[in-house]
Amino acid sequence: MRTSLVALVLAATPLAAEPGLQQTSRFIWDRPEDYFGGWSAIEVLPSGNDFIAIGDSAQIFEGSFTREDTRITGVKWAPVGALKDTDDVALFRKQIKNIDDSEGMALFPDGRFAISFERSPRILVYDEESAVLRIELPREAAALPENGGIEALAVDKTGRLIAIPEAIPKNAPGFPVWRQTATGWETLGHLSRSQGFRPVGADLGPDGKLYVLERAFHAIGFQSRIRLFSLDDIGPEGDLIWTTPLRAFDNLEGLSVWKDSDGALRFTMISDDNNLALQQTQIIEFRLTQ
Repeated sequence: MRTSLVALVLAATPLAAEPGLQQTSRFIWDRPEDYFGGWSAIEVLPSGNDFIAIGDSAQIFEGSFTREDTRITGVKWAPVGALKDTDDVALFRKQIKNIDDSEGMALFPDGRFAISFERSPRILVYDEESAVLRIELPREAAALPENGGIEALAVDKTGRLIAIPEAIPKNAPGFPVWRQTATGWETLGHLSRSQGFRPVGADLGPDGKLYVLERAFHAIGFQSRIRLFSLDDIGPEGDLIWTTPLRAFDNLEGLSVWKDSDGALRFTMISDDNNLALQQTQIIEFRLTQ
């Protein structure tokens, strides 16, 4: 990562954003229930208030934000549901190791959604909480390590899945960007790895661009960044549009890109607290001003 004046300013002011990105919300979402936490993906619906979130133990939550002006001030609470397998049995009830490690989520144009599972690698397509279809992964995914499966999942405007693993398959030049086809998967390109960053979330914005949320873990905390790519030309670097200083936020894993009523792009992110008391579930939001 290049050292720049922007980076130095960010290091001095942790809540500031790079030019063009304005932080509008930083909300700490907390509940007393034992099962609350571990959120790994979020999708904000076109209203900008309603959302779907999933946790890394096959939990699903549909809720809505309360806002003052545009700032998130609360979350309207509803019970957490359990994602089910294709046999209509809740994944957490199955006595199969790591079967419920849900990480990525993407919404289809018809309202269905897809969930990627990391440690027992697969993608399930859902209609509400029950899985209706299992999608086989690209053949190259067999070369991924146990804890390096697909965390970043998106859907293009034609309903094709886009998947990026958290690890680089053996002998690959970088993180592959796979897109679903009628006969399987194609590789659109490979993303470079630098400064320890790995893809953990992705979304296709209303502008048709692919936004990839990446996370790096250092000895004293987390660091995040967002890179922008064109699906017509997936290069290794893309455009770096946002980088946080170390420990500015918690473990950001979920990203949703949507357009507000003024026509500006919004970036809503959620952190995975790993169900640890020392971490927080943070909902962070930025507005693109340029």
